[in-house]
Amino acid sequence: MEISTKRLLLREYGPGDQNAVHAFASDPVVCAFAEWGPNTPQETAVFLEECAAVQAAAPRETWTLAVDLGGSVIGSVALMTGKSDLVHGPREAEIGYVLRRDAWGNGYAAEAAEALLSWAGAHLGLTRVVATCRPENTGSVRVLEKIGMRQVDYLPGHKRIDGKARDSLVFAGLLPVGEPAGTSAG
Repeated sequence: MEISTKRLLLREYGPGDQNAVHAFASDPVVCAFAEWGPNTPQETAVFLEECAAVQAAAPRETWTLAVDLGGSVIGSVALMTGKSDLVHGPREAEIGYVLRRDAWGNGYAAEAAEALLSWAGAHLGLTRVVATCRPENTGSVRVLEKIGMRQVDYLPGHKRIDGKARDSLVFAGLLPVGEPAGTSAG
C-alpha cells in the first residue's frame, strides 16, 4: 500500500527501514509523550516485525505506514480500526503519528494524517476518527486541530508513561467523503 501526497510517500515498512525507524524511536525527546520508547534496537526490530505481521492480517485492522520524504523515512503514521477504549464502532478508527525531531514544524504530520484519513474514508468507509495526546504536547494539539479534529474529552490518568498515569486530551473528527487525497495503490 502506498499513498502519495505533494511532498510525502506513505508506504508499508520494509526490512531496510530499521536504522531510520530507530533514529526517531530511540530519541527521548521524540518519545517524551508516547507510551513507548525510547526504544532499544531490539524493540525497534520487534516493532517492524509487528508491522509486517499486520500487513498480512485478514481482515486488517491496523495500517502503520512509514512517512517517507525524498527516500528518507522521517516518521510513522498509523490508523487502528480495532475496538479500543476510544473506538467503538465499525466505521471509527484511531490515528497516531510520530516524526523525527528535525522534521517537526514543517506540516509533515498533518499532511500524512490527512492523506491517511482521506484514504480511509474512501477505501474503508470510515466516517469518524479519534486521537489522543498529552495536554502538554502542544505540537500534537496543533496537528490535530489543523486536520479538523476538535477536543471532545479530557481523561485524567488515561495513559501510563514512564510508569506514571498521564492525562489525555481526546480529539475527534469526521472523515471527508469522496476521493482520497494523493494517489493510492493497495
